[in-house]
Amino acid sequence: MKKKFLYIVSVVLITSLVACGSAEPTMSAEDIANTAVADAWIAITQTQAALPTATLVPPTNTPEPTAILQPILPTLPPLVQATVAAPTTDTCNQIPVAEPLGTMTNVEFTNQSQGQVNLSFGMNTPNDKGECFTYSFSLGMGDTVSAKVLTGCYWGYAWITAPEPSNARTGDALLCMPDSLPTYHVVITKETITLK
Repeated sequence: MKKKFLYIVSVVLITSLVACGSAEPTMSAEDIANTAVADAWIAITQTQAALPTATLVPPTNTPEPTAILQPILPTLPPLVQATVAAPTTDTCNQIPVAEPLGTMTNVEFTNQSQGQVNLSFGMNTPNDKGECFTYSFSLGMGDTVSAKVLTGCYWGYAWITAPEPSNARTGDALLCMPDSLPTYHVVITKETITLK
């Protein structure tokens, strides 16, 4: 019986020691985050309180800039001429004059290319007055532009800015406009420039 008593006493003693020796309570993740935020606010408040309240040097006026910025204008790539439609010399690569001597005709350019068009429209050969010009036009998507050009045969080349950029050209056939009375209609698509 004495052995049983010692056995029971030792079990009770071990159980009581284990119960008294439990681990420290731990903080939850939310409590740790809230403590970190509180510490940060304390540091900010103390930093702000340490800043001086008065300006030692009086502020001065900042002078306005005197330089005027000049815009940089893009340059178009050089004109690429087709072998069939282009003249063999640069005599037709001239800027049109304000009052040409030759007969003029009306042309409507229509953009059906689904993009912005930069069009070069040049004469193939000089007219009877020796004039030979290359015209330039810009057309927005769906735009129609009316212009007066010298009567004659023309080649066309267009740079098209769209989600899928492309180039349109007249191809093997020239666009001939020999009369001054009708209005000629030139249509620019994604790949072609045609006379309608």
